[in-house]
Amino acid sequence: MFFGHVNNQMAETPVEGATRKELSKGEHIQIFWLEIKAGTEAPEHSHPNEQAGYVLRGNFEALIGEEKAILEEGHFFRIPGNISHSGIFHEDTVMIEIYSPPKSMDST
Repeated sequence: MFFGHVNNQMAETPVEGATRKELSKGEHIQIFWLEIKAGTEAPEHSHPNEQAGYVLRGNFEALIGEEKAILEEGHFFRIPGNISHSGIFHEDTVMIEIYSPPKSMDST
């Protein structure tokens, strides 16, 4: 599939308070649409995939390795593989996440 619309994608719940939809997946890249409710915590975790993201709206505190930042609309981030990371969402947040290589839908 070369084209699609976010409203036609199935949603899953990676953590309580968050909804994730896979927008596209190829051999080397995977893109997700995420909607996260204020007060949601993404627990500390790591995975072998490199991860990047772009905040469309909202506000959250991210911890990547030893670096902490408040991210809001227009901010982006990159997480190397196997680096511990977590987040606390202060506002309802919408973001795009990209993984390389693709990850399984059932992992955080």
